[in-house]
Amino acid sequence: MSEDLYEAPREKLSQGDILEFLPSSHLVPPLRALFPREDGAFSAEADSHPSFDDKRGQPILATCRRAKALLLTYDCEIDKPSIKNWIICPVVPLSATPGAAHTDIKKNKVFHLLHLPKYRDVLEESVAVLNHVTTLERGFVEQARRIVSLSDLGRRALYAQHIRWLTRWQLRDIRCPNCAASFDAADGMIVRPDWTD
Repeated sequence: MSEDLYEAPREKLSQGDILEFLPSSHLVPPLRALFPREDGAFSAEADSHPSFDDKRGQPILATCRRAKALLLTYDCEIDKPSIKNWIICPVVPLSATPGAAHTDIKKNKVFHLLHLPKYRDVLEESVAVLNHVTTLERGFVEQARRIVSLSDLGRRALYAQHIRWLTRWQLRDIRCPNCAASFDAADGMIVRPDWTD
């Protein structure tokens, strides 16, 4: 089944691309702003500093980790040159999560994580961390090496898990209010075959 969730990177960058070595940021209080000094260095000051620039943006101190990442921005925004910022979430090895949670993670019962099974020799068994999104200037993503892409089935699994995380809805059959077509929104969920609710 995991083979069906992935495909070689598409011709153009797309939602669901897994990329190598992108930064994810994390802010920890108190907010510390960076201001230039006369010697060319910077000093870190409290965000109450009178020169803090909320209009244009202010350089700050933040924690950053670089790792694989999943592109969350949808395709029609990626295609618009006027959209300068894209959204990613980190992809971390399953082994980096607490071992006691692995069974639930593999069944996608930990809603803020999307289980990503191993794929050939390009992706070890991993999780996409949906509650740790980072906005990056598009140049970061455009310059990153694409490892693999989620297939259409994999992208549906991403959508279903993302909705489950945001709403706690258990997705099953959904009927379109316009055309009355129905589909199983959980189809494509990356879960073990023995999972029962």
